[in-house]
Amino acid sequence: MKNYWKLKLSREGISILLFFNIYILNLSAQENPYMFPVRTDQQNYLSGTMGELRGTHFHAGIDIKTGGASGLKIFAAADGYVSRIKVNGGGYGNALYIAHPQLGTTTVYGHLKKYNEQMADYVLKEQYKRKSFALDLYPEKDAFQVKKGDLVAFSGNSGSSAGPHLHFEIRDKYQRPLNPLEYGFSEIKDNISPTVHKIGLKTMNKNSRINNQFGFFEFTPSRIKNEYTISKTIPVYGEIGILLMGHDRLNNASNKNGIPHLNMRVDDQQIIDITIDKIPFSKTRQIMCYQDYQIKAKESKSFQKLFIDDGNELNIYKTDSNKGIIYIKDSLDHDIKITLKDAYGNTSIVRFKVKGTNPQVTAIKNSKSFKPFRHFVVDNTLVFMGKKAENNGFFTHVYANRMSYELSSSYYVNNYSVYLWDLRSGMPDSIEMCGEKIYPGLEMIIPSESDFKYYKSEFDLHFYAKTLFDTLYLKSDYMDELAADKEFFEISEDIYPLKKNMKITLKPKLTYQHKEKVSAYYTTDLNNFSFQGGEWVKDKFELMTRTLGKYTLLVDTVPPKIKVVQQNRDYFRCYITDELSGIKDYELYINDRWILMNYDPKRDYIWSEKLDKSLPFTGNLKLKVRDNVNNEKIYSTTIN
Repeated sequence: MKNYWKLKLSREGISILLFFNIYILNLSAQENPYMFPVRTDQQNYLSGTMGELRGTHFHAGIDIKTGGASGLKIFAAADGYVSRIKVNGGGYGNALYIAHPQLGTTTVYGHLKKYNEQMADYVLKEQYKRKSFALDLYPEKDAFQVKKGDLVAFSGNSGSSAGPHLHFEIRDKYQRPLNPLEYGFSEIKDNISPTVHKIGLKTMNKNSRINNQFGFFEFTPSRIKNEYTISKTIPVYGEIGILLMGHDRLNNASNKNGIPHLNMRVDDQQIIDITIDKIPFSKTRQIMCYQDYQIKAKESKSFQKLFIDDGNELNIYKTDSNKGIIYIKDSLDHDIKITLKDAYGNTSIVRFKVKGTNPQVTAIKNSKSFKPFRHFVVDNTLVFMGKKAENNGFFTHVYANRMSYELSSSYYVNNYSVYLWDLRSGMPDSIEMCGEKIYPGLEMIIPSESDFKYYKSEFDLHFYAKTLFDTLYLKSDYMDELAADKEFFEISEDIYPLKKNMKITLKPKLTYQHKEKVSAYYTTDLNNFSFQGGEWVKDKFELMTRTLGKYTLLVDTVPPKIKVVQQNRDYFRCYITDELSGIKDYELYINDRWILMNYDPKRDYIWSEKLDKSLPFTGNLKLKVRDNVNNEKIYSTTIN
């Protein structure tokens, strides 16, 4: 009997020991393998988080504040080697990439002021060797081995940075950015739940309704702590998309950051789950269909879609075959619950009800701010409006496909009839409505995922197979009456995002002197112009672009300007600016010896850096600056 208990205790002891060891191993496995790269072991603050909506891309990492100062020490987050060093006036500016083979990842450090002494010396020599400020270097694995905590660089404000900070990324073995905050850095404190500003509901086709109308409708929820509600039940019918506008904040920081996790349930059934934690750079432009691009362009509001729209290729969703779109064709109440969660698990919840309501052709009273419209396109639907008159009945006639279609009012707003036409049924040439005739001006259906060419007397368009996210209903125009010396080519509106480039071949009607100085420029107001480039091909002008809208051709014969602020035996510094086409390149020589000039485009500023610090700048100095059409400005002097 004693032997039995000894055996039992021994086995239990082994089991307990094994359990304890496994528990310790699991704890170790859960520890963050990365060291915070700046001001380690003290509280830090962020100005940006992973997955934030940044115009044409998702933010790929976290932006760590440096108190408005440059020069803070930056440390290697883990053991590894420097795999890449990139120097650029834009983008990440001075950037450092450290590979971590034992973890299968790479960490990235951007907007640096300078590298550590060993790397800075290597970079400087390469710049002089290649006679170039901008570099993209891939050192050998043995060149710069680093240990966790090694000093690798100093923080700065280089590149496309709005202020001093450190941009920090963790990438997987495929170079896909991961969310650094998912590793639970103790240096970042966050117990604040995400904030919700607006809930949006959108009709997904012409048969759908919200509040008995077609279109997009915003609702402002009320808040109690981290719970949001819309008090009024919203009448809906058909296919409905739900959108959300909100942000996340971290402790003691006012910046509005992105929300990485969203989940929507209808009647307690999961409809869609979104996790923004791993987005390849090849897919980051997909933000243009993750947000509602049209609302962003027209109203500057960032609404995230809680459904997968046409053209969206992001792999961030868990959903069913309906792709998050809600189908309601009953007369019941339905509970909507949206859960928002940040990387530290702080949660907010939005609750509201929708009620299935069959569409009725009824009169809707709108506010005094209501402005009648002529027509506009939403997705595949042409929406148009006309004022009711006693003698014109309730019908309009749409002329499309060489036929006439009689269309009844969908509903009325104040004294106006609203009509809806599915453009997939045909492109209307004209519409007789309420005693008047309107011309929508739509010219062509440009299908997505197809190579498509369109020819006009003023320009030709070439849409490649990957140009469009979704179908484009083209509307274009040519204008030369606004200015005697300018002509404008309008290719639709910038309310339709482009995934890849399209080619525009302009056929100018004006005569251009100095053709070698002519470039294409983009404009939104016909007064301010953004250089786009392009080139003459015989008597036509070709350019590649990813933006729809208005273009013109301008001649730039004015050279850049140089404003010297310091010149002596040790330094040469100056500002370089150009009024129209922008700076293309610059070179500084002293006695025919090339001198490195660092460049900060944000400030239009360049400054010298010697390879041999003991060698003075003496003799003949020559600075040559060119703009994008090769106008040249030369500054010459002698330094004694």
